[in-house]
Amino acid sequence: MRSVIQEELFGPEQYTRLCSFCRGEFPRSAEFFPDGRCNDGMASFCRKCAHLRVQLKSSAKKMGTKFSQASLLEKVCKDCGERKPLREFYMSSHSQDGKTSSCKNCIDENYDLKQKRKHHPDGESVYFIQDSRNKRVKISSGSNPYLDLENLQQGSSETLHILASFETSHEESADNIVSTLQSLFQTHHSGNGWFDMVPSLAQYISLIKHGDSEKAKLLLSPIENSGNNSLSKTVSKGV
Repeated sequence: MRSVIQEELFGPEQYTRLCSFCRGEFPRSAEFFPDGRCNDGMASFCRKCAHLRVQLKSSAKKMGTKFSQASLLEKVCKDCGERKPLREFYMSSHSQDGKTSSCKNCIDENYDLKQKRKHHPDGESVYFIQDSRNKRVKISSGSNPYLDLENLQQGSSETLHILASFETSHEESADNIVSTLQSLFQTHHSGNGWFDMVPSLAQYISLIKHGDSEKAKLLLSPIENSGNNSLSKTVSKGV
């Protein structure tokens, strides 16, 4: 609310208020807040949220659905594809709703990965690129995951993102690890190096994301043994 002291010391544009929807802090002026029923004659939500509100109402009307206030307080992350509260997104002046298109977790994870690549430019990594719509995963290796992601994105109509990655040691070859993984999940291969996100692969990637590479290796051990057993049976039958 506007106070007498604020009016005496500052102009209306020199102090701020919070938007009740995006929780962004903006100057208390007509440039940032439309007319409304608050004591200062303005709305409790900013102009960006007011515009978004109109768009959502129009979209809901066309689709024959009911407009929900909760839809203004959430959005879908373009990287992980999850619907999250707006507080899980950073502020951005470049977007329509005043929030980043990716959630804080995805932005932080991507930043950490970029920093690792910056400090270890010649290292080889194994990484998993996911199609946000179909949830398929591409298992790849190389020194620059983001360049590979950029090249793949140019030829895809779906949003792609790096799901997880890890650097290989001197004793391990990134190409060999990728070949092993692709062989283990070959029954789920959907073409062009893409694999369906089956539970065993999802669990493996989850362990990699949390930095638990040793458990990830153990998780694959039963699969490797099973593959070796089936191979030995095939050979024995042939003999």
